[in-house]
Amino acid sequence: MKSIDLTRGSVLKTLVIYSLPLMITNVIQLLFHAADVAVLGIMADDLAVAAVGACGSLISFFISLFTGLSTGVNILIARRVGSKDVEGARRATGTGICIGLISGIILMVIAMVGARDFLILMNCQESVLDDAVIYMRVYFLGMPIIMLYNFVAAILRSVGDSLRPMIYMFVAGILNVGLNVVFIAAFDMTVEGVALATVISNLASLALALIALCRNKDYCKVEIKNLCIRKRELFSIVRVGVPACMGGLSFYFANIIVSSAVNSLSTDAMTASAISGQFDGIIYNIGLAVAVGCMAMVGQAYGANNIARVRKTISTSIVFVTLVSLFSGVVFVLLARPMLGIMTDSERVIDLARSKMMVLCLTYFITSIMEVFSFSLRALHRANETTVVCFICGFLIRVLWVYVCVPYNPNLAMIYLSYPISTLIAIIIYAFVYRNTLKRFKNAAYGKKY
Repeated sequence: MKSIDLTRGSVLKTLVIYSLPLMITNVIQLLFHAADVAVLGIMADDLAVAAVGACGSLISFFISLFTGLSTGVNILIARRVGSKDVEGARRATGTGICIGLISGIILMVIAMVGARDFLILMNCQESVLDDAVIYMRVYFLGMPIIMLYNFVAAILRSVGDSLRPMIYMFVAGILNVGLNVVFIAAFDMTVEGVALATVISNLASLALALIALCRNKDYCKVEIKNLCIRKRELFSIVRVGVPACMGGLSFYFANIIVSSAVNSLSTDAMTASAISGQFDGIIYNIGLAVAVGCMAMVGQAYGANNIARVRKTISTSIVFVTLVSLFSGVVFVLLARPMLGIMTDSERVIDLARSKMMVLCLTYFITSIMEVFSFSLRALHRANETTVVCFICGFLIRVLWVYVCVPYNPNLAMIYLSYPISTLIAIIIYAFVYRNTLKRFKNAAYGKKY
């Protein structure tokens, strides 16, 4: 399996070939959580489902503390690949692996110590709190594995290899479903069983990804001398990664407040949000895959000094992601009731979940366009600007909506209406930033030090 040269050939063809495995990978990762919810819904009860659902935003928040750094690794290596800097890419690879492992250990310690307190802060219902704490603690035992895999996969994708990470995640996904059933049916476990299954499954995907990386002889070859944190590489990764982390934190702080608002409604609302999130999350991750693919292509084109390809890649990505997200959203809304019925037999929960899907699924194309702009601008050295936009739109507007508008009509649909409104404003701001960036390239020579 060879890497794809992202600086040559048809932009649309390259984008589709590169982003399609990413879409599948993202969906499989989502299915990890969906499998937990589905198996619990079938073999346990709605309270167990609510316990797992209550952890979703909190888990995403903690992971977002460091996943922005994996974006920095991806962009740095992609730029060096574009400029044909083999040794520089290998140094960045070694630094990225070290950062991934260290960040996973830090997250494991934080969550193991504070799981209960964090869930209480999120207004987790007392009836599911103990189960939610157990799920969190078991899940985060595997956080070094999960984070290291995210960084290794980012390294492989930066050189155009998005296929193998997809295969590894597919293997892990099958294993996850099987282990879910085994732990619940054979060992009489519930939330702790599905969490443990996720950890073991991620370990399998990490092992496969590390083998692939160690066998690589090209840009991302792993060399013992490079398995350390080098100052130059660390600075370049932090320059992009820290703003990306801060931007992600803005979104997830807002998501925690949104989840807290949902948790305060009722246990039915918590369950509905948890099960519908498995489906509307798929649409988001399809769009996210295109945005990440666009980022890698823009990074390599930028490293190769090919600004014309940068522009074409971004415009093509916007059109492509709009069509894909709209199509997916319509399909999911039309099939909402039978899909939701797989996870629960409560008509009340189904109605609540469907109301949320109506709001999010049909508007996620707006979010997808926003992500294309956001990831592309990071690859073009505009990471600080994206952080400001993330704070204003991803955090401030959503929080104001929850505290100012939702009290007048407190329901799931009203709470989640904050998403399309905030992302539409973000697109408008990003369009101006992107236009200004192109003017810089046109009116002045630009030097890149990475």
